[in-house]
Amino acid sequence: AAHHRLDSLIALIDLNGQQAFGYTRDVLDLAPMARRWEAFGWEAVEVDGHDTAAISAAAGAPPGGAPRVVIARTVFGKGVSFMEGKIPWHYLPLSEEDFRRAMAEIGEGG
Repeated sequence: AAHHRLDSLIALIDLNGQQAFGYTRDVLDLAPMARRWEAFGWEAVEVDGHDTAAISAAAGAPPGGAPRVVIARTVFGKGVSFMEGKIPWHYLPLSEEDFRRAMAEIGEGG
């Protein structure tokens, strides 16, 4: 993409630091993510992945001559007390009760 100067190409990464087998730093450390993409000729922009205005601004900035990657740093399960940052919820199914509780905690009813 960088070789062909695809400056209208945008990749978005949800970087929550975990996967099904554990934290990415322990399973397959990808840090520093931005520098890895920059090494391949991409423009890397890191943002708070819970800030939709920041994501929109990073993705909508004028092209800089290279493809852009927006690295959205997020917290897995953000806003749900029993899920936030907990590896098992990466793959566990939600019961109806868990679903209602989670939705109530993020203000989506319950």
